[in-house]
Amino acid sequence: MTAQAPDYIFINGIKYSLFTNPLGQYWSKKNPMPPIGLPSTDCWRGYLATWEIIDNCLYLVAVIFHSPGGDKDLDYLFPNSISKIKATWYTGELKIPLGDCLQYVHGGYESTYDSDWFISIKNGNIVSQRYKANY
Repeated sequence: MTAQAPDYIFINGIKYSLFTNPLGQYWSKKNPMPPIGLPSTDCWRGYLATWEIIDNCLYLVAVIFHSPGGDKDLDYLFPNSISKIKATWYTGELKIPLGDCLQYVHGGYESTYDSDWFISIKNGNIVSQRYKANY
């Protein structure tokens, strides 16, 4: 497996890589994943998303799908939305790598950085945060 291109998350105006894919929990029989084109080796999921933490809530602010008929954006996934979408479907832990890469692994999100910031989310709301030093 190849190292994957991360989604991005903005927290207090600062852009971070996100080593979690919260949009993956959105897909279901009710919300099937749209057809994607041939994924690239560095983005098997076929899309890149941008997230933001606002008032202790996780929001999807942008997404680009690589589809057979051309790239699609947030309006394609949420046609009635005006702007950011609160990620009420997501419950889990966000992993944000911090600092320098200590060990590169050519697979998924397996590389090790100075530290990791974990943000626990329940139904789109932050419930806790913790840091882990990796050196």
